[in-house]
Amino acid sequence: MKTGEKGYRFLEHTTDAEIEAYGSSLEEAFENGGRALEDTMVDLNTIQPRIEETIRVEGKDMQELLYEWLEYLIFKQDTEQMLYSKFKCRISRGENTFTLEATVSGEKYDPSRHEEKTAVKAPTYHDMIINENRSQRRVTLRFLLDL
Repeated sequence: MKTGEKGYRFLEHTTDAEIEAYGSSLEEAFENGGRALEDTMVDLNTIQPRIEETIRVEGKDMQELLYEWLEYLIFKQDTEQMLYSKFKCRISRGENTFTLEATVSGEKYDPSRHEEKTAVKAPTYHDMIINENRSQRRVTLRFLLDL
């Protein structure tokens, strides 16, 4: 990715948030998908990387892995009020499962510093696309967030 490039963009959608996240690898695209999710909820630039945690999710295929990743980040925000701004993902493929292990950094929601943008209920499988273009070294994720 070019310097200064976010790695994601918000697409037009009438009722939900549609996001396209991309990177030069699957891991980088998932990292940017996490950033885009957080940026949907609050201004990403206001989240300080004060607390580091490890997240592990699994899926039977890549779409389920993306769903579980996004769902877990929403779960952390809903149950522990955690917001994240830094992501480092590693994806491994087993015989019958895909595993994502991520080191994430962020902080608890503070209404005096984190202005809420939109509440996210859940990711959806509707129109979810994962496109790996190996010849161009580009991976694109497209997903909807139910608001």
